[in-house]
Amino acid sequence: MKHFVIKAGGYSNVGFCIKDLYNRMDEERRKDIFNGDAEGALGFLAAKKDADDMFFYKYHVDNEGRLARLFWADSKSRVDFSVFGDVLVFDTTYKTNKYRKPLVVLAGVNNHLNSTIFGCALLSDERIETYEWVLSTFVEAMKGRKPVAVMTDGDSAMRRAIKNLLPDACHRLCSWHLHRNARSNIRCEEFNNRLYDLMARKFSTLEFEDRWARLVNECGVVENEWVKKLYRRRRLWAEAYLRGHFFAGMRSTQRCEKMNAFLNEYLNEKMRLYEFIRSFDSAIAWLRHTESKAVHTSENTKPVLTTILPELEGSTAEVFTRNVFFMVRKHLNRQGLLISEGWSEDGGSRTYYYSKYGGHEISWRVVYDRSMEKLICSCMKFESKGIPCAHMFRVMVVEGMNRIPEACISKRWTKGVYSTNNGMKAFVADEQLTQMARYGTLKSSCNSMCYYASYMDDAFNDLQQMFDKHSVDLKEKWIESGYGGDGFAMDSRVMNDRSRRTFGLLDPRVSRCKGDHKHAESKKKRKCGHCRLQAGHNQRTCPYKKNSHNTAVHDDHMENCLDESLEKSIEIGTGWSDSGEWRGQAFAPQACGSGGRDTGDQQRSPGER
Repeated sequence: MKHFVIKAGGYSNVGFCIKDLYNRMDEERRKDIFNGDAEGALGFLAAKKDADDMFFYKYHVDNEGRLARLFWADSKSRVDFSVFGDVLVFDTTYKTNKYRKPLVVLAGVNNHLNSTIFGCALLSDERIETYEWVLSTFVEAMKGRKPVAVMTDGDSAMRRAIKNLLPDACHRLCSWHLHRNARSNIRCEEFNNRLYDLMARKFSTLEFEDRWARLVNECGVVENEWVKKLYRRRRLWAEAYLRGHFFAGMRSTQRCEKMNAFLNEYLNEKMRLYEFIRSFDSAIAWLRHTESKAVHTSENTKPVLTTILPELEGSTAEVFTRNVFFMVRKHLNRQGLLISEGWSEDGGSRTYYYSKYGGHEISWRVVYDRSMEKLICSCMKFESKGIPCAHMFRVMVVEGMNRIPEACISKRWTKGVYSTNNGMKAFVADEQLTQMARYGTLKSSCNSMCYYASYMDDAFNDLQQMFDKHSVDLKEKWIESGYGGDGFAMDSRVMNDRSRRTFGLLDPRVSRCKGDHKHAESKKKRKCGHCRLQAGHNQRTCPYKKNSHNTAVHDDHMENCLDESLEKSIEIGTGWSDSGEWRGQAFAPQACGSGGRDTGDQQRSPGER
């Protein structure tokens, strides 16, 4: 309202009040869902599909014809999965819509170390078959491609579904959730601290087994059932067993937790399904808009070189994105802390042995193949995170390398990953590229040309004239094709076409899920503050409230309360035992007689009546 007042120059010039504004918004909202909430939501997704050939959505209907499950992924999500889909983070969040449907966010990490969304789903429940439907639909949307590694919070239904649908994927449990569960199940601070060390340290499997045996014996939790169950699942959380499997540097689902916190700024538990879809679409649009800053920084700026190896450092800055480069530079600095323990040569390969300064008990082995310029380290950081470790950099320095070898570069962390990734080209070859995918591809292709042309005056002028000429021609064709001149052709088509079709669906029912604590709390019946009974009234409307005109009714109510307390004591096993002893606690009748609350300070047996 303030925006209209400022533009109009005062409240008197606006012409309507804030109530009129709310009424107009409600009228527009009703128009959007005049066929039903589910119809409006699916109509919006269908219109997105018309505007975006690579947009994918699928839904499931229950026996009553109501919308039960819904999955969708746009072109950017599908293209991102073709490039960064090696690791999938699977998490569920709640309280995002009116129907209390759990929201499943399928996310990953891109080449700028930012979170990216591969797909989303709204579910009716959290059973195994429901999660299997989500995963099967997700694989269908990604044209059969499956992730190499999956990370979840430890939900049993999720684990079973992943085991059935993604049997070849390496499954890892979130370390943060495990540590929290350990603190709630084991009241031993020493055990919890040492357990976290076992989760993160890169032990060998034999050393892990030895440390685990000492841990449970010294803390006295050998027979604890939760500890036994945790040990049986050790291959899902212990770094000793997961070492060498690529997880893009992630050990927890905190990326999804942060994503959920971001989405909660746009979503709330009062939103209808149609409003939820639109708000979620706006949130993802803003999230992707903020990613452009990282892209611009990596492609158009150069970092300040700070190490004593400027040539090697500069080559890593040219290849990796800015955020990844900062992470790689830390290992480049640490190579100076390594002490050589000798080397050996076998044919065309040479093996180096290193230990850390001040820590000779730990040593690493690096094998360097000169013919292929390939480095393999025993720490397996490159296999786990995709970046070269300090031991590899030390061998590069010893061998006199000025540039990082190609074998030590993971393509998913590089700047030109979209233009060089064969998976993305194969993914979009069968369908027409959408505007978003085309824009990203053209921008990456022109970046190097613009960089080199900026150093030469004649090349800069020629390229600028070519851009100007083609921009005018393409803009005319763009307008002739019916896209309009406002730059929002796709959005306007979505808004106009959303209600032109019907799907014959009813609105979904309110879901009951284990993560919905509000529903569990609603089962508790409220007690009257005066008589302390769950009789469907409160202290103000209590019919037995004592007053000067109705003492007889109140006395009768006291007798009823005492009779109910005796019946309740029989049901729950309280009362007099056969040996003449009182067991349990009975109803405190003074709460009814005095009008005060029963604090539990005084407990009376039936004999005290």
